[in-house]
Amino acid sequence: MVAQQPNHPHPLDLAVNHNTLREGFLQGLDPSTVASMIQTHVVSNPSSTPLTPVIDALFEATLADPSTSFNTRDPHPYLRRFLDASTYFPSSIVHAGVSGPLAGPRALQMQIRKYSMWMPSQTTTSQCSPPCSASSTSSISDEMQRIANDRQRRKDHIQWARIHAAALELGILNMGRADADNTAYAYAMSRAFSEMMARDAVWECDEVEWVAGIYVLRAVIRTAIRGDRRQRDEYDELLRTYERRWKEIKDEARQALVTVCHLY
Repeated sequence: MVAQQPNHPHPLDLAVNHNTLREGFLQGLDPSTVASMIQTHVVSNPSSTPLTPVIDALFEATLADPSTSFNTRDPHPYLRRFLDASTYFPSSIVHAGVSGPLAGPRALQMQIRKYSMWMPSQTTTSQCSPPCSASSTSSISDEMQRIANDRQRRKDHIQWARIHAAALELGILNMGRADADNTAYAYAMSRAFSEMMARDAVWECDEVEWVAGIYVLRAVIRTAIRGDRRQRDEYDELLRTYERRWKEIKDEARQALVTVCHLY
C-alpha cells in the first residue's frame, strides 16, 4: 500500500542537496519529511536514475554516524529509514523504469550490485620527474595520499558489503520482482546474487574482498530456510573454506613482511 503523500515542506525550507539529504538520514527525520526532501531533489535533478545521489547520501550517513566506531556501524536503521520514506514516493518518481514506492529499493539494488566488485587502485608514476628535492617531497606526499585514499576505498567497500547484507536481511533484494512471492523460485532468485558474491570473494587475493564476502555470507546463512539439510551442509563447507583462506591470507602477509625485513 502506498502511504499518503506528504503535503508539507522539509524542515526550515532548506535547499535540498547531497548534504541535507545525508543529514536527514543521520537525524532520523520522519519518513514523510525525508520523502518530501527526496522528491524535491529528484524534481530539481531529473535523470533516468534520479535516486542514485540519494543512495550515495544514504551511504555517507551510514559512515558518518558519530555514535559508533567504523567496526560497529550497523546500516540496518538507515536502510529502514530509506524504505519507510520510499513508501511515500509518488508515481512521478521513476528510477531505471520503476516508479513509486518500489523505485527506492530498485535504486538501492543497483548501487549494491555496482559496488560489490572490488577494483584495486592503480598506482601512477611520472614518466619524467626532475631530480630535485621538491620532486622527492612531492612523491612522498603523493604516496601518502594514495595510501590514505586506498584505505578509505577499503572501508567503503566493506561498508557496501554491510549494506548488501542488511538489504538481504530486510528483504530489499526481492522487492520489485514480478515473482516476489513465497515460492521456492522467488526465494532462490532473491538470494542468487548474494550467494554468488560470497562464493567468489573467498577465492580473491585481496583481504578486503574476503572481509566483504564474509559479511554477505553471514547474511545468506541467517536468512536461509531452516530445515534444508543440503543447503546447511553447503554453507558449512563454504564457511570452512573462508577459514582456510583466512589462514592463507595471514600466512602470506607474514611471509611478505619477513621478506621485506630481509631486504633491509
